[in-house]
Amino acid sequence: MTKRLPFLFLLFVLSFTRCFAQLTLINPSDHAVSLAVGFYVEKGLWKGWNTKGWITVAPHDSTTMLPDGIAGGAFCFCGRIADCDQGYTGNYPLFVHPTEAFSIANAAAEVPLTLNKGVQKVGFAKVDLPAGQRKYRLRLSATNFSQKGIRTGDWLVYLDRDKEEVAKPDQAAYVRRISYQQGVPTGLVRDYYWPANTLQWDGKLLKEHPATKQGTCISYDEAGHKREEAFYQDGRVTGSIRRWDETNKELLTRKRYRTVHVLQPQVGYLAPYVSLNSSRSLIPVQLPANTVSWFYEFTVYRDQAQVRAAQQKFQLLAQLTRLADDSGFLEKVANVLTAPPGGDICNVYLISDPAQSDLFQAKQTFTYLRDGTRSNLTSAVVPVINPTGQQVYLGLHNPAQLYGINYALEVVAVVEEDVPAGANAAHSAARPASRSHR
Repeated sequence: MTKRLPFLFLLFVLSFTRCFAQLTLINPSDHAVSLAVGFYVEKGLWKGWNTKGWITVAPHDSTTMLPDGIAGGAFCFCGRIADCDQGYTGNYPLFVHPTEAFSIANAAAEVPLTLNKGVQKVGFAKVDLPAGQRKYRLRLSATNFSQKGIRTGDWLVYLDRDKEEVAKPDQAAYVRRISYQQGVPTGLVRDYYWPANTLQWDGKLLKEHPATKQGTCISYDEAGHKREEAFYQDGRVTGSIRRWDETNKELLTRKRYRTVHVLQPQVGYLAPYVSLNSSRSLIPVQLPANTVSWFYEFTVYRDQAQVRAAQQKFQLLAQLTRLADDSGFLEKVANVLTAPPGGDICNVYLISDPAQSDLFQAKQTFTYLRDGTRSNLTSAVVPVINPTGQQVYLGLHNPAQLYGINYALEVVAVVEEDVPAGANAAHSAARPASRSHR
């Protein structure tokens, strides 16, 4: 009997301790959380809303408090997440101390009772309990974390029908589950139909704005059937795209290539370096989706009449359209294209980064792509076989100190598309994808 006394005493202590665990706060995240709680005191000198904090809960840990139970049918909480911009807040204002540990009575009124100085009101989230309930387990909700504005960890992102991010679930057509490391997507990304929460797409993204797919990517219909599967390299499809119809039968397709007039033949002027006018010009080039290669035709003269006469002989679109076939375009294609005549020189830089294009215009040190860049160019048809994105820039620079030059420019893209097997393979030149820039 004597040996059983310690065991019975232990059971008594454990049961007594459990009755004190009235509010359990659970932190499921990878970040420590500092919490403040608001609780109602039903009688005595401290009757009314009281607050207490800060209580640190380690990652994947929990803490318990409010041994007398949760009074008044509700409690409140707010919290800060370590090393993150986000926190837990709400619309119910109560007093806290912004930095120190605190205990505050009359926390909902304008004159609180506390030994702490410098207290201030913040928004608490209020949790209402069913009548008579005095115990509660609060599992903190998963939230999107960022550090100094840079996304990190697992995120839940709401998207509209165009896959553009929206703030609220009621604005969304899809919801994306994605993980970040220092703001860069990592691992598998999954998009779900919303609010059905059934899988719509999965794959990897190198970046989101614009979306740059990488590796095998698959889309699904709302019934969960595959609709499309493709392999991407730096946002471009490599190989064939597999597609399925509504009966889940795979559709046979083949590649077709067509030419698109991105910039119509145009002329412009670059002043000499000593002039008050600019010796540089930046030409935005907006390439169509699925561009596999593109070309620009260029010539330069001091005399405006000569450059206009040369521009009249531009035939890049016609030549590329004739050469297009189901094998696509290789760099050797440029060797059979006829370059226009030219009479002077100009530097042409291919720039992919908008920030670098600003530096180019400001005559500061900038970086450019070797593929597509030409120094001391008189005239040529220049191929860009490996496009880096849909938005690029041609930076034109007059190296002459004392005289201006006139240039003519045309840009044509080669676009890859899938067509059903047996469909007409005729090639067609599309309308220009952007206006002339002078």
